[in-house]
This record gives sequence, structure tokens and C-alpha cells, in this order.
Amino acid sequence: MDSEQDTPVAPGSRPAPRVVAPTNKVTVALPFSKITLAEPGKEVAELAAIVAELTAIVEHVAEGPELARLRDRAEALAARTR
Repeated sequence: MDSEQDTPVAPGSRPAPRVVAPTNKVTVALPFSKITLAEPGKEVAELAAIVAELTAIVEHVAEGPELARLRDRAEALAARTR
């Protein structure tokens, strides 16, 4: 037996309409197979070395704890990219 047919409806009223909602599916393909990692190029290593040298020069002109930390970070980056 269907329960909707057994439910009494008051006179002058009608049952609520059935809701039919369409569903949309989207498939997204990501090109993970085409992503490649490469070592930093010569230009990046040279830029990191320039930044390290500039921070050392600025530290001599205006000393401060922030400049020392910045110089340390720049030298570490230059060392990693060599």
C-alpha cells in the first residue's frame, strides 16, 4: 500500500506538491601529471645572493634586530639556491 493514498485530505485542500530538484554534477580534471618541479635557475640564485649582500650593507648602515634576522634569512636562501 502507498502511504500517500491512505492519508486523508481535508475538504478544500490538496496535498503538498512533490519537489523534484535536478542535480548537477561537474567533473574537474586537474593536470597533476603535467606539474613538474625544477631546481632554481641561475637567475634565482644570483638574485638571492644580491639580496643577501644588500641586507648586509643595509645592516652596516642601520643596525637593528630586524635587519640581523633579515640578513640571516637572505643568506640561508642564497645558500639553498646555490
